[in-house]
Amino acid sequence: MAYGSARREETETETGLFSLGLTRGRTAVLAMLGIDAVFWVMMWEGSVPMPGMNWLMGERSIPMAAPGAMELGTFHAGGTAFVGFFVMWGVMMWTMMHPAMARFTRDYTAAHQGSAVQTALAVTAFFASYHIIWMLSATFPLGFHAGLSALGYEGIYGFVRSHTVGVVGTMLVLTGLYQLTTFKQNLLRDCCANVNPHEDDIPTAFREGVWHGTRCVAICFGFFFLLMPFFGEMNFFWMVALTTLVTIERLPIWGDDIAVSTGIISLLAGVVVLVAQPDLGISFTMSMGM
Repeated sequence: MAYGSARREETETETGLFSLGLTRGRTAVLAMLGIDAVFWVMMWEGSVPMPGMNWLMGERSIPMAAPGAMELGTFHAGGTAFVGFFVMWGVMMWTMMHPAMARFTRDYTAAHQGSAVQTALAVTAFFASYHIIWMLSATFPLGFHAGLSALGYEGIYGFVRSHTVGVVGTMLVLTGLYQLTTFKQNLLRDCCANVNPHEDDIPTAFREGVWHGTRCVAICFGFFFLLMPFFGEMNFFWMVALTTLVTIERLPIWGDDIAVSTGIISLLAGVVVLVAQPDLGISFTMSMGM
């Protein structure tokens, strides 16, 4: 798909007090955000697989929000627990990425030159592969856990518990540096470019979803794969905060500035943590009152 400055305009100047013109683009965004609301409720209520939860919270008294807890529980349970982890991770990533994808969804839908049915099929195919890519990105935190286990730690959990300040500070620094790379910023500009008119059929839209999903994973690598696994995935506060960051850095006008600013802030925060060695208040075990 070509990205450029052109985008088919769906709407004309409207008059009157209210406007409820449900164009294709608006309809797609409304549907996507509606689905996202369901995902947020699922995450809030814990209606997603939680591999090894009984073992973690029962025998080990490890809170689900602890760094590396989900990976630790998954590797302990083994077998089908890995499928559960991929599902859990996928829903979590979809939850956080839908708001960030709202503008692109509108543009991609509005730029499609086919009939309403052809457009709906193309958008569905695009998001099917896009969601698959995000689900498969669970291999990163699982890979980190396996690698650290091979080094003698109890995965991410044991590594962060043994070197809490050093790990947190280092990950903040690495995330900040990644935010400032030309690689990240070029991908972000490409992601935020307008969509040229197109006639994507189902196979083409599916391929575009794979490409766009891969690019989104790369754009968000610092936030979702350097910070989240080492800060704790099942932390609702971090989910909301990171959702906000990945959404606002895709704003057409201020996106670059926001990405650079968050990079500098993360870098400085990491340096402060490494130098000051503060008590970070990260819980690795549940208190008796929980």
